[in-house]
Amino acid sequence: MQTLTDVYQTRKNNLLLLIKHSPSRQDFAELIGSGYNNLNQYLGQKKPKQIGSKYAEKITSSLKLPHGWLDVPHDESTVKVIMKSFSTTSADVINQENQKNDDATTSFHKSNLLKIIPLENILKISKGEDLEVTEYLEETKNIYAPSGITNPIAYLLRGTGYSKPYRNGYTIICEFSGSPTSGEEVLIFTKDEKVFAGEFLYEQDILISIESIDGEKINILKDNIARLSPIKAFLSPSL
Repeated sequence: MQTLTDVYQTRKNNLLLLIKHSPSRQDFAELIGSGYNNLNQYLGQKKPKQIGSKYAEKITSSLKLPHGWLDVPHDESTVKVIMKSFSTTSADVINQENQKNDDATTSFHKSNLLKIIPLENILKISKGEDLEVTEYLEETKNIYAPSGITNPIAYLLRGTGYSKPYRNGYTIICEFSGSPTSGEEVLIFTKDEKVFAGEFLYEQDILISIESIDGEKINILKDNIARLSPIKAFLSPSL
């Protein structure tokens, strides 16, 4: 069982990883709405300020992460994905500049409605096998995500045995962390590194219930859930 000292150290370790995959410490401070000097108080080598519950919640809420996320150790690949979803691609910058220089036109362009995100994760999804997420080892592909998704992440589906939309070659775009509504498709990542997919049914005090893609009703304890990722779009291989 973690002591309070252990929790403080875990929070600091996670914070350092988040900053490591940010453009700069200043950028990260702005992202979470914290003053640069205030952030530095928690990172000093000698007598750093302890990251209390209030500041931890400020970080997780700014990054749209679950409550208590900072209190549990996370691997660097997970943190990398989180922070990459907040980075602005050069294409975004170009589109913004083009929009500024094109005030005379009233037509809508794809760049106005969509944002570019990298497709660099595979969700292995085959009948009779556990779902698994792996890093996309082929050349990273950029895709357009629908507007309105604050923190999108994409997964390429690889596997056999399922019909549309969970079919080999399709891409799903999720809110990295969010609260699904009844009837919405969702990915559930547990603290013991399992992945579940299916239709969100309901939430109770201690559990969340889904109808899995195998057609089974599954109840998952909230205490074992690391992240809920509501699925916002399915893209066919031709898109």
